[in-house]
Amino acid sequence: MGADSGERLERGRSEAVARIQRDATFTAIGSDIDEAAIALTEENCRRAGVKPRIRLVQQDVAEFQPPEGAITICNPPYGERMLDIQQAQSIYRIMGDVFPADKAHPCYIITPDTDFELHFGKPANKKRKLYNGMIQCNLMSYFQ
Repeated sequence: MGADSGERLERGRSEAVARIQRDATFTAIGSDIDEAAIALTEENCRRAGVKPRIRLVQQDVAEFQPPEGAITICNPPYGERMLDIQQAQSIYRIMGDVFPADKAHPCYIITPDTDFELHFGKPANKKRKLYNGMIQCNLMSYFQ
């Protein structure tokens, strides 16, 4: 990365930090089936200073019920570091059953699986390419 790129990156970072609305009110609910993942998330929330705004729940995705007026954002297992691809695809099918994924219950899901919509059972309204670490993914948007 050249000096010019580094300067642009730093300028962008500074602008983003300046735009943080520290008085914004929100409540986030996070869930995972793994108790250790919940503990790690709780510690990260504490370090980030957002712990009072985050409620963490240990539960299976099959038990998920989106709160009224909520936006669901999900980064499920990909079948690489956790589980195998068939297990991950099984989770995608369960998510398709329990996520309404409509105008009243919008959801956004990060996945590298090019067949995600097939397993989820619904076509995305929009897809955006992104990277999660070094893994090329799509942000699947469901909002209609």
